[in-house]
Amino acid sequence: MLDIVITHYMEEWEVGEKLFRMIAMQRCICFDAIRVTVVNDGGNRIPEEKLNMLPYYVEQVDIPHGGISAARNAGIDHATEKWIMFCDFDDCFASIYSLREYLNVLDSADMDMIWSRIMAEDYVDGKQLLFYVPDKQRFVFCHGKVYRTEFLRKDGIRFEEDLVFNEDSCFNAVIIARTPHERIGEIKSPFPLYTWIRRESSVTNSGREDEAEYGHFRRNMKVTEENRLHREHKSYCGMVTRTVYDTYYMIFGRRISIRMKRKILEEFTPWISERISVFGKVDTNTLDEVRVISRSELIDMDEIIPDGHELIVKWVNGLVKTYQKVG
Repeated sequence: MLDIVITHYMEEWEVGEKLFRMIAMQRCICFDAIRVTVVNDGGNRIPEEKLNMLPYYVEQVDIPHGGISAARNAGIDHATEKWIMFCDFDDCFASIYSLREYLNVLDSADMDMIWSRIMAEDYVDGKQLLFYVPDKQRFVFCHGKVYRTEFLRKDGIRFEEDLVFNEDSCFNAVIIARTPHERIGEIKSPFPLYTWIRRESSVTNSGREDEAEYGHFRRNMKVTEENRLHREHKSYCGMVTRTVYDTYYMIFGRRISIRMKRKILEEFTPWISERISVFGKVDTNTLDEVRVISRSELIDMDEIIPDGHELIVKWVNGLVKTYQKVG
């Protein structure tokens, strides 16, 4: 019923051991209902003797090193079950009943994506903290979610392999744009089901904040590529608008380097200029829809939209002029 795809690069067994042992500890499930696949992204294979001790079968798939998106895409290619979920090697399920909660819903669900509440173990101001991920950030991560495999394959939805950051939020944004809201469900569990863990050695903790911000901007541009959404569709307008807002916020509201600001300006100005005509079709009713789309992904739009602009097109035109002047 469920493919669990675990991506692995160069991490030692001890880093991921807790995840495999937590799967082994799951209660009230039949292990025949899950299929665990480890995608080795150009790194060493996990010693078979480690996996043979587990009460469920683990298949290892080897690919040339291509990054986490390539590894997840390989997982999609090798999936055989109706549903698929993606786990990082150093993450963990939050409870010994997590898989029971997933499987109980998947047995009869007619959805394309189902999300659950998750926890995050992260470093904030140098301190390691464990906290609930806010619901408004639920589509930022691919973690703690299950996807209908046939839907991903039929619609050609894959992880963007040239995105170093925000590849999973890009993946989710495309799904949100391609499927009706009623086909995105929630597992209403009394406890979080998954724990996302960011180690001190992760890329976003290694002085690469500029690249992370740039990745967020590139992610939005990727979502609005021609092969993703039709220009006439409101979701297309919403995604383009989201990119405008985020870029405005990134350049004028966040502390990133002058070098990165100029890099974003150079790419953004011609990109949005080519799409100005689309915004002539966006009225205040569509703006309300855009707010819903964007809020569901992360950003509180009221804090970003300047006052006095009844139509998005007026602000976009003014924004481009500002960028050209600043650049």
